[in-house]
Amino acid sequence: MQSLFGIVMALVPGYALFSSVGIKGDLGALIIGMLLASHPASSELARSLFHIKELLLVGFFVSIGLIGLPDLPTLGVALLMVLILPFKAGWYVWLLVVMKLRYRTALLAGLSLMNYSEFGLIVVSVGVSAGMLAPAWLVEMSIAVALSFVVSAMVNGRGHLMVEKVAAKLPAQDERTLHPEERPADAGDAEVVVIGMGRVGFAAYQRLTDHYGLRVVGVDYDGNRIERLRDDDLRVIEGDATDLDFWNQLRHSESVRIAVLAMPRHGANVTALECLRESGFSGTVAAVARYDDEVQWAKEHGVGIAFNVYAGAGLELADQVAGGPRGRHAARSEAAEDLPDEDGPAGRS
Repeated sequence: MQSLFGIVMALVPGYALFSSVGIKGDLGALIIGMLLASHPASSELARSLFHIKELLLVGFFVSIGLIGLPDLPTLGVALLMVLILPFKAGWYVWLLVVMKLRYRTALLAGLSLMNYSEFGLIVVSVGVSAGMLAPAWLVEMSIAVALSFVVSAMVNGRGHLMVEKVAAKLPAQDERTLHPEERPADAGDAEVVVIGMGRVGFAAYQRLTDHYGLRVVGVDYDGNRIERLRDDDLRVIEGDATDLDFWNQLRHSESVRIAVLAMPRHGANVTALECLRESGFSGTVAAVARYDDEVQWAKEHGVGIAFNVYAGAGLELADQVAGGPRGRHAARSEAAEDLPDEDGPAGRS
């Protein structure tokens, strides 16, 4: 029903209504989308419309393919456009470094923005429809976009580790001149670092501090979540678990001896573990997982404690129902419900 609601809102009060008063219908659909974006359920609506959007995008690509087959000159122009990709990425890197971002951030952003966008195809399609461009440009651009995605996938497949190695060879940056959000975080005298302060990370933080009396610091990259947790007197810093510099800072901290990877996505935990090992961190590593094969993978790759989060939820539920020893911790579990759902990323991957 959400998908049907979204389509009807875009076509009737958006496209049809605006067209009836002489205003471009595309603009009306865009305005309706902007108005719906502020609704609390907008993220659910976006997810329900995602597959429809992908289907329409595939149809758009197919319509371009029906224009004609590429010839050698067309392929030559497309390949020439692909050769420009490194210069495009380099331009973004230089621009972000000038804006006082770290080399790592600039390189990751440059690689992510290197490929051509499918929106470029839409612009070229409009130009062809208006007679401003020859139809051959649409075929050439579609081939260039497809090839740029292939190149981007190959480069970004191991982007994190490659970027770390490249950034390490560049001249050192003065931390005092960097953008405030780019300066390395300090764990202070913490004994335990909890990476990912969603529901699982929050519960782990509370248990380690209240029950075991350990000095704990939470790490997350979501600024709004960090502010909410700090308002509740929790010690939380902003950081990226996939950043090798972050783990290098922890390695130099003599007090940190335990790292808890509480991010909901296995891929983020994998990248964080690779960076952790690369930095030479010698403390105990604990990680949560959603599936048994992820638990097995973690144990095989040196994680000291790997835990299935669903199994723990079942045990907690049974203890609370039976009035067991964990029942007194129900208040903390209810407090965790106020935090954002962990379906979203807790660490950059």
